[in-house]
Order: sequence, then structure tokens, then C-alpha cells
Amino acid sequence: MSLFIILNSRGEFLDKQLNWVSADDASVIFNTPHRDVALNQLIELNARDIHLRARVVHCDSDGKGRPLLSSMADASTA
Repeated sequence: MSLFIILNSRGEFLDKQLNWVSADDASVIFNTPHRDVALNQLIELNARDIHLRARVVHCDSDGKGRPLLSSMADASTA
């Protein structure tokens, strides 16, 4: 299954509490199977912080529906 998550310019992920965290625990990372939901969340974040440099990233999920963050190491440096 494909998921969409939000990654900032420092390589941190948005969690479900709308805080920026490292990739230690995939179960707390904000994710959605719908790109438009992730984009709407990104727009809301940008409304609060106009200097935010974040993007929606496509990733795969594990068997339990959590994002596979190990494959995101390359995306955070891009």
C-alpha cells in the first residue's frame, strides 16, 4: 500500500500530534493513503509558518500500514 507523509527540509517527519520528529518510530508519523489529504495538511502548516520548507513524500507501507521510513533516508537528503 502507498502512503503520503510530510517531510521538512531538516529531514524531520510530521507526527500525528503535528510536531516535527526524527524517524525513530513509524507508528507516530502522520500518514495518509490520499495525496490530497497530505497536501491540505501541508497548506495548513504553511499558513502557520510561512517560512516552512516541507513537502509531501510518497512512500510504501509495511504489513501493519505504517510508513517504511528506512527508504526515506535518501529522500531527506534530496
